[in-house]
Amino acid sequence: MTKQEAADYYNAMGPPYVATAKDMYAIVKTWSDIVPRVRDQYPFLLAEMFAFNIAAAHLGLRHTLAFSFMVSDVGTGGEGWPLVDKVEPKDVCHNYPKSEYPHVIHYCQRYLLGKWFIGKYRLRKDFISCDAPLLTVPPGDIALKYQRGIYPGNGKVKDMNPRNVKGNAFMVCAMISALNEAAVYYKDHHCDKSTANYNYTYTFFDDMSLPEDTD
Repeated sequence: MTKQEAADYYNAMGPPYVATAKDMYAIVKTWSDIVPRVRDQYPFLLAEMFAFNIAAAHLGLRHTLAFSFMVSDVGTGGEGWPLVDKVEPKDVCHNYPKSEYPHVIHYCQRYLLGKWFIGKYRLRKDFISCDAPLLTVPPGDIALKYQRGIYPGNGKVKDMNPRNVKGNAFMVCAMISALNEAAVYYKDHHCDKSTANYNYTYTFFDDMSLPEDTD
């Protein structure tokens, strides 16, 4: 195998994976044998994903990469961001066209615009519960209103170019919507509706206002 073949068919691949049951079974069987040894050599995050790549290469099961299936990191290439790029900023939050929606949102980053923020390590641990409030829904013009984001906790400011503004707006709105949908489903099916908290009041700042809000 050449370095170019490794780069084209194995190194850059990641979930979601699509394979026949026969091929996936072969990969997983080899993967489970390889992953402890990879972990011994590389005891860090993503060791299990590198082991998957090695298992596929060992079996000669080349992967064809598709770049439109998934979005995750707003600032990177090789993902489905051209789908988001085609949507007008005014529509990226509440009126996003289904025809341009990425197949998978990989929720592993922090997303922010203005004081609107979503990050899995800052989300309260009891969010899916009867008592926790729902996340406040961002305004529909969020991608038109802000050109920066502010991190909760340290107040660090992140200036953004127009493409990253739109990408962060999409992720903030999409993730808040999805998380609220999951929380409402839980409350509807597992809580006393007379006492369950259906208030959309949960934010990551006590004061959400910014000078841009009065422009």
